[in-house]
Amino acid sequence: MNFHQVQMGSLPSVLKIFRRAKSELKNQKNDQWKWIYPNRSNYKADLRNGSMYGISYGDELIAVVTLDNMQSKQYQLISWNDKDGKPCCIHRLAVDPSHQGKGLGKALLQYIENFAIRNGYTSVRIDVYKINETAKALYIRNGYEERGEVRYPMRKHTYVTMEKQLCKLS
Repeated sequence: MNFHQVQMGSLPSVLKIFRRAKSELKNQKNDQWKWIYPNRSNYKADLRNGSMYGISYGDELIAVVTLDNMQSKQYQLISWNDKDGKPCCIHRLAVDPSHQGKGLGKALLQYIENFAIRNGYTSVRIDVYKINETAKALYIRNGYEERGEVRYPMRKHTYVTMEKQLCKLS
């Protein structure tokens, strides 16, 4: 497995991963990702900004995640542990369904945390669709704590905000 920054030339592979992931979520009756989000514009912006990272196996891109410090306005309402630090935010984490169940989620989280530490971040934050029990369990098993809930437009359920502290609080 190779962890790397994803380049614009990989857009077709990125589109394939998200198309498959959205289809799998739909089969699970999970409406968190619809046609409106995430979309091609999001992926292109992530690639242009250099904020999309992925796992490749051989020549095949099999998982992607966007990492940056962009926080939703709703995050201002959350009581975070890392109040004065520099949080890294996870967006649009997707593993191709044909490669799920192989520990890639955990591997991605380890990569994200190492990336965050190397880049001076003090915590990692994410929001997870409330009914996505598999994703919530993955984060909890890997030391993420629930911090509250936020609501986004056109979603039936709320999102659980989660945080993992990477360095000790003063």
